[in-house]
Amino acid sequence: MTVTGREALVAIRPLLKLRPLLIVSDFDGTLSDINLDPWAARMLPLAQRALRRLAGVDGVHVAILSGRTAADVASRTRIGGATYLGNHGVEKGYLPRRGRAGGMLVHVPAVGAAHAAVAERLATGVPRVIGEPWLIVERKGGSVAFHFRAAPDVDSAGARVSAAVESLDPDQELQRFPGRRVMELRPAGSPAKGDAMRGLLAEHQPRAAITLGDDISDAEAFIALREARADHRIEGLAIAVQARSEVPVAVAEAADLVLTSPAEAARLLWGMARHLAPSSA
Repeated sequence: MTVTGREALVAIRPLLKLRPLLIVSDFDGTLSDINLDPWAARMLPLAQRALRRLAGVDGVHVAILSGRTAADVASRTRIGGATYLGNHGVEKGYLPRRGRAGGMLVHVPAVGAAHAAVAERLATGVPRVIGEPWLIVERKGGSVAFHFRAAPDVDSAGARVSAAVESLDPDQELQRFPGRRVMELRPAGSPAKGDAMRGLLAEHQPRAAITLGDDISDAEAFIALREARADHRIEGLAIAVQARSEVPVAVAEAADLVLTSPAEAARLLWGMARHLAPSSA
């Protein structure tokens, strides 16, 4: 069901009474509008203010779960009192309230030399094969992501990126994770967003959880939340965000609600902040 932020707040309001409460959000396409240049992405100011308020509420845990590195997404959101899970949950950091994002300590598991070498070979080789300015490479240790958001023909660009990857890594030493306008490659067995969500649920033992996201990888977190809900361990809602003109089918099917835009996600979060911290909001 597609709703506005105000309508979603009505559905969420009973969950806001429960403690501990876990709030988990993706960044790109959820807390920020999709930008054709991933490095130009900026968090919506209303979403930032809301999450800062929410992170200061007793019994509320805020986590940002992103495909970006933890350091990158922390520098773009700057929400003190939040946990940052980067590279789909491979990396983890916590930014204290009033802490500086640049000083956040991040746990990054050691990457095998072989995987690091393959990732670097792809990071340098795929752009040579493609030879197009729309391709943007994101290096993440033993992982690498190829963004093709700005390509004039996204489907054709995705096929070209996939073919280049296959030519340079025919033995599939890195596992493929196709997303919306991005191809991620990570070592087999690396955590994904579903694993990260299960880890957060185990760590915080919330009575209620709310998670927001827009891409295929976020559907994994939605499924993890819904599994916990089906087992009667928590109450919760999985909320998809329509970052562009469509929501991927897998995301819509895994979500309970669909918000029409990142701006509506920001309005929902602000409504939650006003409800939970009325004096400060």
